[in-house]
Amino acid sequence: MRKFFRTSILALALLATPAAFAQVSHGGEPLFNHSTAKATTNTRFLPTLDNNKYIQQDLDNVKGAGPMRISIGQACDINFLADAHKSKDANGVHYVLAVQSPDAKFVSLDFSKFDLAEGAELFIYDETGEFVLGKYIKSDVMNDGRFFTQAIPGSTAYIEYTVPGDVNPGEIQISSVLHGYKDIFQMIDGIYSDAEATAKGQHGNAEGDCHFDVKCPLGEGWEDQIRATVAIEIRAYLNLTNQPLSFMCSGSLINNTRQDRTPYVLSAYHCQDADNMIADFIAQYPNLQVTRLEFITYFLYQKYQCNGNTGRGNYSVTGAEIVAKYDNDNGSDMLLLRLNDTVPFTYQPYFAGWDRSSVLSPEPGACIHHPGGDFKKISIPKSIRGGGKFYEVHWFDNSDPEKKGITEQGSSGSSLFNADKRIIGQLYAGSSYCDQPNGADYYGRLSTSWNGGGANTNRLKDWLDPDNTGVMAIDGLDYQSNSQAINVVNQNNKLTVYPNPTSGIVNFDIDYIGMAEYKVFDLSGRCVKEGTTVLTSTLQSIDLRSLSKGSYTISLFAGSKTYSAQIIKK
Repeated sequence: MRKFFRTSILALALLATPAAFAQVSHGGEPLFNHSTAKATTNTRFLPTLDNNKYIQQDLDNVKGAGPMRISIGQACDINFLADAHKSKDANGVHYVLAVQSPDAKFVSLDFSKFDLAEGAELFIYDETGEFVLGKYIKSDVMNDGRFFTQAIPGSTAYIEYTVPGDVNPGEIQISSVLHGYKDIFQMIDGIYSDAEATAKGQHGNAEGDCHFDVKCPLGEGWEDQIRATVAIEIRAYLNLTNQPLSFMCSGSLINNTRQDRTPYVLSAYHCQDADNMIADFIAQYPNLQVTRLEFITYFLYQKYQCNGNTGRGNYSVTGAEIVAKYDNDNGSDMLLLRLNDTVPFTYQPYFAGWDRSSVLSPEPGACIHHPGGDFKKISIPKSIRGGGKFYEVHWFDNSDPEKKGITEQGSSGSSLFNADKRIIGQLYAGSSYCDQPNGADYYGRLSTSWNGGGANTNRLKDWLDPDNTGVMAIDGLDYQSNSQAINVVNQNNKLTVYPNPTSGIVNFDIDYIGMAEYKVFDLSGRCVKEGTTVLTSTLQSIDLRSLSKGSYTISLFAGSKTYSAQIIKK
């Protein structure tokens, strides 16, 4: 969150939209994730960075001015296939390489070339072996051949690549490694034995002690909105230093009137603000610019238990595009992202409802957020007052231990919910923190963002109500629901299925290759079957033989689109 007092507001700048890409792990287990294999693995070492140097830079900055920085990139030129330890057996040819950035609290990998062979599998895991990303397959490559990962705990990332038979292995090139200089990933089981250390979240530690875990009693009744809330890692690439930086904000999955589960995420404009991202480097590089942004969205990033020590950290979707943004100088500090892939059902996504009415003093609901990049927290406002482009929110003071809770840096972009559990705004800035609960926080009003600057690139209307139904408010949508569009004919893409009627195996035509989710609903709207399939140019079918005879609706979630068809099981 941008902490400020009324006399100090920093200017914001526009940024380019990132290239289309999405990354979701396809499951499976690596073969060499054990101590014996790691002992013989080749290792590439990067220079050691001074973590305290970057922490001090953060301390010297205006407190909370912009998104929270968590890592510094190091340029490199690693030819993975040439540097990796190579072996061969009946399963194929195996390549394993360790990449280490000494003293890093976490590392992330950027691949300038990620040309995987057909049928090949790639995994990435940490030193302990408890944290695994993958498998990744050929369809995970970006349109321009690049690839990048979410954060991996510790200073070392192991990359394991298996190619079937004598197939050409392709080309894999690592161009930079992001060095995490803040204590993160402290919640992963087995990595830390110190209970105090494990109590903090993977991307940082909340400074204040007045926050409530969403698993505590204060979160009861808000379970859906909690699942809608996400942490967002923003990765900025620079033109002169080859040194990407990464930052943390908060946001929420948000519903639209078609109710088609388009993966929109609402956050704050200043979370993609170039000026704040490169402020520490301008003196050294006067012509420095941010040339590209990438987004990694973390789901279910929360503790397993109230005040517990462990939680989830690797449920992520990499890749998003900015579809609308409205700055805070003239607007409401709004940012709307569209993820470049559907959210897997295993992430239990909930698409939060919203209310665009201009109520000046709505009844308070909750704010759900990731303060300091920490585990998901919930705060209950004392009052909400409107006027202008922002809501002014005040919190309970620490005299009421059952209603404490506030925001801080890293909470930026988190949603403000009214008493009807609908989004009415997103966090811009404020002067409150745990030791100063009487300060105010400011949330850009959804009613202001609705028409924004008058164009589809700076307002919400075109995206959240694409058929211009004119509704003022809608409820949220669960991933298990089979809801129809509001006041309009369902606008899902038509899916051609055959044979229809079918005795079990359903084939379909779709212009999409890669992992897809599907759900099958009976006539009452009850989900009777769901799963995951990998669509190829030669295989596009699912098996419905386990279903009883009758009529069903099948919905296929592929990429950022939903396809639907009626089928009859005979």
